[in-house]
Parts: sequence; structure tokens; C-alpha cells
Amino acid sequence: MPEMRKNLLTDNWVIMAPERAKRPHSHISLDVGHLHAEHHHECHFCYGNEHETPEEVLAYGRKTNIANSPGWELRVVSNRFPAVDMEKQFSENFIQPLEVSSYAEGRAEVIIETPHHSKNMAFYNLNEMERVLNAYKERYIAISQEKHIKYVIIFKNYGKKAGASISHPHSQIIGIPIIPPVVKQELSLAKKYYKDKKKCIYCDMINRQLMEKSRVVLENEEFICFMPYAARSPFETWILPKFHSDSFEFMDNLQIKKLAEILKAVLYKIHEATDNAPYNYFIHTSPVKTDTAEYYHWHVELVPRTTTHAGFELGTGIYINISTPEENAKLLKSIKLS
Repeated sequence: MPEMRKNLLTDNWVIMAPERAKRPHSHISLDVGHLHAEHHHECHFCYGNEHETPEEVLAYGRKTNIANSPGWELRVVSNRFPAVDMEKQFSENFIQPLEVSSYAEGRAEVIIETPHHSKNMAFYNLNEMERVLNAYKERYIAISQEKHIKYVIIFKNYGKKAGASISHPHSQIIGIPIIPPVVKQELSLAKKYYKDKKKCIYCDMINRQLMEKSRVVLENEEFICFMPYAARSPFETWILPKFHSDSFEFMDNLQIKKLAEILKAVLYKIHEATDNAPYNYFIHTSPVKTDTAEYYHWHVELVPRTTTHAGFELGTGIYINISTPEENAKLLKSIKLS
């Protein structure tokens, strides 16, 4: 069963999920002859293989009312090999003085973004990108209403080096009963900044980026895309709403469209600049049912996997970036959109 264990030296939780070792590892589309395959009969996420996945919880585009059948444009299903599940409740157990654990309660789902087996998100059209973002929002709202869920993380692993076990385009959404340490730290620093200056640190960051311009990759009326001043690795890129908002779920249809434009454009630019490097992106948003409206600002962090974290990074928590965000932003800006 999935278990959570607490490191009492750092106050961080670790999920022990040995069942995930049984996940199918399918990178069929990366093999010669399948680079542009629209369908592969062995892929569980391809149309016609709907019976190979758990029951869908959401589907877009199907012209019939027959669930778990072909004809869809996007499907969301429960993760067959989840790190967390809702069978038992989260509760800290002190096994002995230095061992704290709990059942790993939570909800884990997979967003199958397209029926096309090998389509790269960098080449999605605007409608496809909007569809993915709408599914994120719809399932975020549903999972956040679960009784014990405190945080919902939306993320995408693209490529084997970035942790994807199946190459068919997909994202994941997981609700957990704790607030992740990284988000806790963001909230704490943002709250302190607001207390000291009566301003949102992220809004100030946006204003600074717009003034300097050297790290801005692109922008539109609603969103800005830039490389952070202290980027942890080459081409690390953030997307923030220009309007102050602490929660991803509050986006309206126009804002989703504008986010889709920015995300589509930056993924294409990174694809071209890094020769299709693996990447991870994730959305940091306010914890569930928590009032952070004054001081927090939701955002997307996109991290191409162009380097490997080694002993220094793992041992110190300090990252070494072999390039500057200013150099990388200049390169991305120079890449013309197709």
C-alpha cells in the first residue's frame, strides 16, 4: 500500500510507492518508424485501447454518449499505478520516536491530451492547448473538493529523462493531504514580503522584468513569460498572469486562451532551442481552501532537462547553471514562431 514517511530532520514527507515500479514503460514513439505515428496498437492511451485504462472521469470531443469508447479528443482517467489513493485517510503515526508515517491518501489522474500517439505539445494548435488547460481547471476543481485534499499539483513530464514512462502525450494531476515544502516556502516568503512592503512579491517581480526586458521571452495582454533571475538550470522559464491572482482555478475563458497562446509559443521555442529536450512543467497555485489572495500569485514553472543534477546539487540543494537566463532569453526571443 502507498505510505508517506516524514524526515524529522527536514520536516519533509516522502511517498513510498513500490507499486509504481510495475508501471508499463512504453516509449514506442521514440523508436525508428514510429516518430510520427498517429496510432500504435500497443499503447494503452491510443484510441481503440480505452479498455486498457481505468474508467474515464472526463472526456472532450466525443460525438456519442458512450463512455470509454473511441472518438474523443481528450480523456482523463484515474492513474492505474498511483502514488496515492483514497482508500484510507491520512493520519500521522509515530511508530517509534524517529519514525513517522501515514497512509498515502490522495487522488491521482492522467490527462491523455490527444488521441495522436506521437504529437509533440510544442506543435499543438491553439484549440488543443486550450482543451488541455480547460481539463486541468475542471479536474483541479473536482479534486480540490475531496474531503482531505490540501493541495493539488498539475504537472507534465515530457521525455524519458524527465520521468515520463509512456510517450503518448499526457499530463498528471495529483491531490494530496499536505502542502508541499516547496509551496510552503513560497507562501512563507510571499507573506513576509507582503507584510513588509504591502505588495505582492510576484507582481513586483513582473514589473521588474518588464522594466529590464533582458529576461522576458514573450508576453501578451494577460501573461508574461520570462526566465527567473536565479534560474536553476538552462532555459528554466516561468509564466505568470499579469493580473494578480493566487489561484489557477479562477481563470476565465479569455485568460485560458491567452495562457494557451503563451504556453504553445514558449514550448515551440524551447523545442527549437534545445533540440527537443525533455522537460517538466508544473503549476504552483494556492493550497485548497486557504486564503492567500493578498500575497500569493499562481504561476507555471517550465524546466527543460538539459543538464543532470550531481553530487554538489544533491548534497547542498544549491543548483549550478551553466548558462545565464539573459543569454537564454535572448536566444528564445530570436526564434521565430512557425
